[in-house]
Amino acid sequence: MVGSGNVVFARDFENRKRHAEQEQKLKEIENQIPSGYQSDIRMYQKYCRETEQKETLDSLSDYLFISITEEAVKKNTWEKRVVALRKYFLVTYGIRFDEALQIKLVNIRKLYKEEGRERLIRETGKLPVDIRELLQLIDGLDARAKAICLVNLDTANRPNEMVNLQIQDFQLDGRIVNVYLKKQDKWHNKRLQPGTIQAVQNYIKEYGLQPQDYFIGRRRKDGEFDGVKISETAYRKQLKKWTGYTPYNFRKTLVAFMHSAGADLSTIAKQTGHQSLETLDKHYLNVADATVDKFMCYKKGTI
Repeated sequence: MVGSGNVVFARDFENRKRHAEQEQKLKEIENQIPSGYQSDIRMYQKYCRETEQKETLDSLSDYLFISITEEAVKKNTWEKRVVALRKYFLVTYGIRFDEALQIKLVNIRKLYKEEGRERLIRETGKLPVDIRELLQLIDGLDARAKAICLVNLDTANRPNEMVNLQIQDFQLDGRIVNVYLKKQDKWHNKRLQPGTIQAVQNYIKEYGLQPQDYFIGRRRKDGEFDGVKISETAYRKQLKKWTGYTPYNFRKTLVAFMHSAGADLSTIAKQTGHQSLETLDKHYLNVADATVDKFMCYKKGTI
């Protein structure tokens, strides 16, 4: 088909319609605010209501200033607020942080260097726990809780990795579970121990789980099981209820155990899914307190 000297393809309208739909979808993805940002956004909105301010860059810098000077939030919490609110202003108001605000944020950040705020920059994080005591605790749980806890311990999965697991991701004969690593945007095989395999098999049999069921799922009030995906927050609360610990306690416990058993960084990273060995070394590996204690055991007559 030809019109006005230009070639017009028969499917031109269909193609343009599809391209427009694709652009709309991509725009929707770009404008999505991650769920992890919502609590920081709500706190800023609450501050604006309480101080009777509009949501502007001025009220934002005011909020970030008092976050340090009055709330005394830790530096990593403050940085998370900046990231969340940057996204919020871009998506909600189409406002980008300009150079003037960036300079202001740099100066606000310097407040952490003032005397008396040293503890606000300290990164404590979650600590590893005694793995034998943890295993004894897990052994006393019911079939579902036991299987979930053992898988989390074996894999050192992050919360988002745990809640995304489905039964079809397990290859029990090969002692493998296929985990989607959201941070790296890729799938990764992690090994499972024989005792964990048995616990998962017992769980599947007792609850009649199907391949499409989410591994964690949820127990309804009537006691019945739903193989639906739950939130990361719900999972953290469930694990805390069962064991008293968080997923990151589990993660650090496996790393510490493998390291103390002689595993090198590459071996540990293969199981945990860490992409950076430097990050693994910096944030997860420390000399164990027990090792320090061993060399600080003062004996009579040695001093």
